[in-house]
Amino acid sequence: MLKRDQAGYLFERKITPFIIPKEQVVVVDPDWSLERALLVLTRKGTNSVPVINKVGQVEGLISKTEILDFMFKISQGNEIDFSQLSKYKVQEAMNKNHSGILANSIFSFAFEVLINRSYIPIIDIKGMFVGILTRKVMMEQVIEYFKEEYMNTVADQI
Repeated sequence: MLKRDQAGYLFERKITPFIIPKEQVVVVDPDWSLERALLVLTRKGTNSVPVINKVGQVEGLISKTEILDFMFKISQGNEIDFSQLSKYKVQEAMNKNHSGILANSIFSFAFEVLINRSYIPIIDIKGMFVGILTRKVMMEQVIEYFKEEYMNTVADQI
């Protein structure tokens, strides 16, 4: 059984070591066309990316689903005209409700935020994009922690 202070070690530590730096993250500009954004999403094999403005701040997220939903909304009939993608900008279709969390946030807060998201943008105190934190990385940390706890428990019983 985990002691309260042992569990605190994981959930009270900072997320900083787990952040994927911005240089390794695929991003799009809010002024890009939806066509260009969809091309980037498709070529990079990802469903969603942060939208970063020219000064380096997170404006939201854009995904293939949001692009399709936007195209459905503007379509005149039941068919989507993909030739229209070049006429619209990322900022018109992006999800603006994902501004990010601070880089010095604690593990438990980030873990809670990531429950229903695959990643979250990470920002500094000035609101500048630092990188992303993925649910996968967080889950790997939890699994590693519990493996270590299990091994310690088994070792204590021997």
